[in-house]
Amino acid sequence: MKIRNILYLFIILGILLSLSFVSAKIEPDIDKDGLSDYEESKVYFSNPMSNDSDNDGYIDGLEIFYGYSPTKFQPQRLDKLTLSIPYINESPDGSWTGPWKNGCEEASIAMIEDFYLGKKEVSTQDAMTFMNMLFEKQNQIWGSNADADTYRTARIINDYTSYNATIIDNPTIEQIKDELNQKRPVISFHYGKVLNNPNIPFLATGSYYHVFIIIGYDDTTNEFITHDTGDIKTGANHRYDYDIFMNSLADFNFDVHQANGPARVIFTYPKLAKTIDSPKVYYLHENIKQWIINEETFNAKKFNWDAIMVVREVWLNQFIEEIEIRL
Repeated sequence: MKIRNILYLFIILGILLSLSFVSAKIEPDIDKDGLSDYEESKVYFSNPMSNDSDNDGYIDGLEIFYGYSPTKFQPQRLDKLTLSIPYINESPDGSWTGPWKNGCEEASIAMIEDFYLGKKEVSTQDAMTFMNMLFEKQNQIWGSNADADTYRTARIINDYTSYNATIIDNPTIEQIKDELNQKRPVISFHYGKVLNNPNIPFLATGSYYHVFIIIGYDDTTNEFITHDTGDIKTGANHRYDYDIFMNSLADFNFDVHQANGPARVIFTYPKLAKTIDSPKVYYLHENIKQWIINEETFNAKKFNWDAIMVVREVWLNQFIEEIEIRL
């Protein structure tokens, strides 16, 4: 659970010009290396009390950002990683009726929503409430919530969640791993029959369209680690061979109502972000960042404190800074 810290911003340009403050909900990071204490102990297995766990002269968080192990003195690429994300099945209560037999897109969106809000667990009721909201929004826009392709999924994410979505055509394994290294889970879209997973109850006469999230990878076994929304037995942390996974990527094609579209995934990133060394909180959208000028503005705009993510400055600097958000 994220905790609330009141952070004071002194703006000094030769002389003290003003005093303002913003509040940010961030996870504890005792050694200030950009990795939370929880991530260091549960995800990367580095030392939460040292910002350079392997004493190689590089900060742990920066090594992770560039895909290197924070626990190996000699430079070594990170070979395995699993993000901590609560699992949600597409039918959370096991009913498999109505929209709950086609809820893989909504369950995927919900899991990543919980991740960006810093949740370590989620109840069945909370999962179903959020997914119901997603069903209703799709019904209002398109008259149906079934078989949302990447474009519909991205729109729902960008308009109704705490994070952003970007559609990526023909992704590579390395591109997906880079996103995971930077603590950004990925949504993948598949022709499910190619996955060869007997635990997914596909209809023999159906489209075999399937959606789930990628939470990690393991280069020692050449597998992606996923939360498979449709797997009724081993959905959490389900592993797929790299080749099988990549060969099954396919967007939904509304023209023929089949999962035979282009290979696509959705990369995600936070809507609210700050760096570890600054109290400034930015609103991110597309390639733009806007500073939210103060706490009053933050609250008036109904931003969610839990949605603030601590990111690397080098990544945040890639966004174009535009006029700040103020009342």
